[in-house]
Amino acid sequence: MKNILIPYNFSEVAINALNYTKQLFKDVEATIYLLDVYISQPSELLSDEENEKWFNEMDNEIEDELKYLIDVLRREDTSFKYDYIVASNSLTKAVTNTIKEKDIDVVITGTKGAKSLTEIFIGTNTMKIINAVNECPILVVPMNYKYKALHQIVFSTNYKRTFTVRELQFLVNLTTIKKSLIEVVNLSEESFLSENQQRNKVKLRELLQELNVVYKKLDWKDSETLTLENHIEETESELLVLINHKYNFFNRLLDENVIKKSAFNSKIPLLILPEIV
Repeated sequence: MKNILIPYNFSEVAINALNYTKQLFKDVEATIYLLDVYISQPSELLSDEENEKWFNEMDNEIEDELKYLIDVLRREDTSFKYDYIVASNSLTKAVTNTIKEKDIDVVITGTKGAKSLTEIFIGTNTMKIINAVNECPILVVPMNYKYKALHQIVFSTNYKRTFTVRELQFLVNLTTIKKSLIEVVNLSEESFLSENQQRNKVKLRELLQELNVVYKKLDWKDSETLTLENHIEETESELLVLINHKYNFFNRLLDENVIKKSAFNSKIPLLILPEIV
């Protein structure tokens, strides 16, 4: 683990994501980058000179706030290196540019979480990041979730595609550092795995053979989302892992409408691994 990126806007959501990150990677040598983004859209009511002056003032104000925070973090916590980035860009471009420039290993972002059927668990900005980033994992931390030691990780898959070393590398590293159990759960509707699914399961076993892993088939209870949520609660797991590819539960979730999306309200952090062929 080397470089961690947190989109940061001084909100409760961002503060909680930062606190979670510090606990999760405690005793791990890493640099935490805080990224604050603002949109520099000129006003038609102001001249070019006035617009430029206003943007410079905004940039300086944000930079001063971040610099002060970084100074505080450096004084209070010497276990990490801290740095900040101020970007006048779209959120997704700022994140993707920073990933390349700073060789980011994981993006950690907060989410408010869904409290009712009128809300969505994963907010618009987080969803934009998920859809735009395919170079590294994204860890989504619910605002009300406070760090718990990572004993059990639930990795949901239906084995409909093969797995690669690169896309699983972060999960392998994290599990090794935290000495966690990985529980690979299959939510397929089918009673039996096809030949292709069986081959993919064998491949996954090979890639995770050095870790503490168990494999389970979960029986559906009304829906995929409810089945997964109930299982996480029953097992008191601390992290849910999904791969961002077109065959899995996560992407079917994205294709559903707002009401169905909000039905998935993960109470624990969600690690989304990129699909790397």
